[in-house]
Amino acid sequence: MAESILARFIDHLGGQGPEPSELSALEDDPFETLFPRDNGETAAGKDVKDVLHMSQAGGPPKQPSMSTPPPGGQGAAPGAPPQKPMSRQPQHGGEHRSAPMPSAEAVRRRRVPLASAVAPGAKDKNGAGQPALRTQATVEESGIPEDDSSQIVFEGNLLTAIGGPIKIPQESRNLCALFDSGLWLVSSSHRNSPLVTSVAATARRMGFPVSPARLVTPDVIRSAYNYFERQISSLRLDENAVRRQIVRTIRAAVDAGANDIHIEASGGRTRLEFRVDGIMRQWETWTQKEGEQFLSAVYSHSSGQSGATANWLEPQAAMLTPGSGPDTIALPEGVIAVRCQWVPLTDGGRYLNMRLQYDSARIFGESFAQADVDHLGFNQEQTELIRFLRRVPGGMRIFAGPVNQGKTTTLRVMLNRHMAETGMEQKCYMIEDPPEGGVLGASQIGVSATVKDEQRERSFTEIMRCILRLDPNIVMLGETRDLQTARFIFRLALTGRQVYTTLHVYSAMAIPQRLRDLGAEPYLVYDHHLVCGMICQRLLRGLCPYCRIPAAKVADDPAYAPIIRRVRAGLAVMQASRSLPREGVDPYDNLHEPDLGNVHFVNAEGCRHCYKGRLGRTIVAEVIATDAKLMAYLADNRLEEATRYWLSPFGLNGITMAWHALEKIRDGNVSPIDAETEAGPCATVKDVRMVEERLGRRDKWVL
Repeated sequence: MAESILARFIDHLGGQGPEPSELSALEDDPFETLFPRDNGETAAGKDVKDVLHMSQAGGPPKQPSMSTPPPGGQGAAPGAPPQKPMSRQPQHGGEHRSAPMPSAEAVRRRRVPLASAVAPGAKDKNGAGQPALRTQATVEESGIPEDDSSQIVFEGNLLTAIGGPIKIPQESRNLCALFDSGLWLVSSSHRNSPLVTSVAATARRMGFPVSPARLVTPDVIRSAYNYFERQISSLRLDENAVRRQIVRTIRAAVDAGANDIHIEASGGRTRLEFRVDGIMRQWETWTQKEGEQFLSAVYSHSSGQSGATANWLEPQAAMLTPGSGPDTIALPEGVIAVRCQWVPLTDGGRYLNMRLQYDSARIFGESFAQADVDHLGFNQEQTELIRFLRRVPGGMRIFAGPVNQGKTTTLRVMLNRHMAETGMEQKCYMIEDPPEGGVLGASQIGVSATVKDEQRERSFTEIMRCILRLDPNIVMLGETRDLQTARFIFRLALTGRQVYTTLHVYSAMAIPQRLRDLGAEPYLVYDHHLVCGMICQRLLRGLCPYCRIPAAKVADDPAYAPIIRRVRAGLAVMQASRSLPREGVDPYDNLHEPDLGNVHFVNAEGCRHCYKGRLGRTIVAEVIATDAKLMAYLADNRLEEATRYWLSPFGLNGITMAWHALEKIRDGNVSPIDAETEAGPCATVKDVRMVEERLGRRDKWVL
């Protein structure tokens, strides 16, 4: 009997029966074993009972029913009269009625994998093992993820929202939702709909991450859009306050004379610093949430973003200009733009650098068109060389130096002066990446730094094709950073146009090496008609004239004695080298005692006129107007001979950056300590030894 009931049960469920070891439990009371009668009976178990206990009155046609087995468990003898059908009386009222049974052969013919009738490990309320019915397939069997919306966390920007970067119809918005974190919610009943698949394809084409679909109900998708609307509403409440904070911060930086604003939001706080005169100054501290809101607001109000939305997991760049973004940011007077660069931090924080770009009128006053490079700190000899280079009709003038050392400012001053000297009668094009401050009478052609390298290369290719058809007299390329831009400037120089550009390299004599390193051909690099001017510069913090300390007051201090010895030796060697009586004389044979009477050191306490004893910055530079002999030395890799020729009064009579710094030390404009930090030691160990051997060592300084 148990086997027959089990066969009917298996045939109905399409599952696999219990193990042979469990059949003994079915022989005594199969119904109680398969469907225990307790208060926790499941709906699925009740349905199966109803199948096994079908109504006799309204059920299917009667078929041979199960008979009571004779003792010993054997069936009825052949030819015995049919016995009365057996029905099991219910224990809770009503009556059970039998249903037709399939044959054992029919059961054996079924080969489809069936669900287990007993759930392993199921326990009843008393802790005993309890068979349970498996009523549905698992996630793995169905291939459809379960609706685990309780584990879904809405976070970030909803790309498919109304007004979002991914434009989709409302029909698609009812079926799916995509966050910038890659969370991809799809209605489980529409996962293959074109209204859904087209959204995923568009997002991937735009470069947004799309994670495997989370199949959910439409209610979850509606909740995602409602969540985003609530977030937007709360942000709108703070938007005006954050915008005012942006304006206030930029204005404070301008009033402090800052070039850069550094904002670091990490570790539970936000640190705001200004770079003033080349050093970092702590300005304010905010909470991390305030800083993240500030960084996001700057991105949303900027233009030329590297992405449709802020993605804090990768570097991004943009420009903040007057009138850019959905709401206008009023930049302070004298600021033409703010260049912004975001980077992620390893601890999950964010970092923003804002480079302030001032117009020429703020830097040099209303008469900036008449300002020349001597206002920046170049000495008289260097200024004359730069004026000469402005008059040369063709060739390249290359400005070199580290980042944030005033190269672009010097270049703009030089071009402004050149345009003023020519009465604005020449055409100048400025190709910048990204565009910065302009020049009077010049036309700017911007190549955004925020685009990808492939797009940037295409832009440069198009510019190179058309620039000569624009009939230029002067072309300024913001930076030569790769082989493509190097070839570009050489092609322009070969046509006889004046070319101005910048390089990141440590000295003027290293400019040809850097061009060769980029891949430029030697016959181009060492042609003095093409590379006619090489300028390298750095910025030194100036001494405050109100609180600086004369060297005579600290001459006997052991902390200052070594650097004073180096200043003495450096000035003596510089004067001897630049005043040789004839060619071939050893500079050490022409030494004279230098004047140290105006040498000053910084007062770290400062005064009301300065910040820690410093006030403003000044240039120390190297300026070389090349000729055939110098370039021949460099082409043969004879750098020492090239340097001697450049510095010799019988050669080019040049001046190194260290010598220029010594001149400013001698005049009391910069501190020897600051000069050595930027321009290197004032003298070598050999110079100090030779000077003290020839001029004697001064243990007691009387300055």
